[in-house]
Amino acid sequence: MQDFATAVAAAFVVGIAVGAVGWAGFGAPLRQADAGSNLGPDPESPPVSVGTSGSGCLDTRANAGWVHEVAVGHSFAVTLNATVVHERGRTVDATVTQVTPGAYRIDRRTVAEETRTSDADRTKSPPDGCRVGTDLQVSAGLPTDYRSFEVTIDGRTLLTVENEDTAADRYQLPNPINATVSATATTTAD
Repeated sequence: MQDFATAVAAAFVVGIAVGAVGWAGFGAPLRQADAGSNLGPDPESPPVSVGTSGSGCLDTRANAGWVHEVAVGHSFAVTLNATVVHERGRTVDATVTQVTPGAYRIDRRTVAEETRTSDADRTKSPPDGCRVGTDLQVSAGLPTDYRSFEVTIDGRTLLTVENEDTAADRYQLPNPINATVSATATTTAD
């Protein structure tokens, strides 16, 4: 019986020693890889998702124009919601680009709609006599060390946001955003 107890105790001590060596050999490189890896978005091509509700008669909703940014792990999540008034036959698209290292632009542009050829497609067009608008939603991931980003419509700056903290911040945009004015006109966000 004493031999059995000695064998169990020896096996326990050997198991602890092998476990510690295994943990040190395999666990330490994993921790070193985590510390040195960059899990954030590509600074030169940040991920972006764009959604639109299509061109239709303008339906302005209260508090529809805003930008929200907050730190989430290894990136800043930036979301935008806007209603854009534009000319008939056009729609709205968005891109997120790095202007200079650390500075980004969320650029909304009005672009020509694809030609509608079928009768069914023509019935989806907004009726004559209404102001045409598109609801736009944009989500992007910026690196945690970004300095600033600006929100533009057809090259005209509406808002510039500086990276000041990691807390969630919400900024107002004009509601609706008028994309029918010339690029030389100025618009201020309240």
